[in-house]
Amino acid sequence: MHNFMKRGAVVAVCAALSACGAEQTETSAAAEAAPAPAAESAPAGDAGVSRLPVSLNAVMVAMVNHAADPIWVAAWRNPQTDEEWRELERRAVQLELAGALLGVPGTGPLDDAWAGSADWQRWSNDMRMVGENAVRAVRNRDLEAISLVGDDLVEICEGCHIQFKPNLPTGGEFGELSPTEGDFEGESETP
Repeated sequence: MHNFMKRGAVVAVCAALSACGAEQTETSAAAEAAPAPAAESAPAGDAGVSRLPVSLNAVMVAMVNHAADPIWVAAWRNPQTDEEWRELERRAVQLELAGALLGVPGTGPLDDAWAGSADWQRWSNDMRMVGENAVRAVRNRDLEAISLVGDDLVEICEGCHIQFKPNLPTGGEFGELSPTEGDFEGESETP
């Protein structure tokens, strides 16, 4: 699990860096036709965020995918050490935060339309809530609840993608698929 987490962290960092460049090239034609709004910052002392410095797609791929995979894996390969549980808790918090961020438009060409949609706001709130449930499940070390969170994640991600991104699951970013139970066949359960 430790090597998987290290690999996941390296992939996430590389993916986040490549996402910025990939999105810029993928959206250059759209930007010429209708440039994405410049990043805005909130006035000093204002805790609100008016625009993220990255696209909503980057948030989904870099944060949601990166956090969801270890939660799904935990249902097949249970955390064994305190360190593994702490890492899983960080991923759960990351999901909750990602859900909150997905409600704020970013720099992507469709971000204003998405974030302005009541359906999008419902999906992002559902993600925030499943993240909250994941935090609770991990803190309680409740493997059944973690598995249910994983099921909820599938429903939320698939439902939102069917409605908003049916042809671009990751927008071409990161090219790596989430692990499946079969990826861990034959591995030992002990650390």
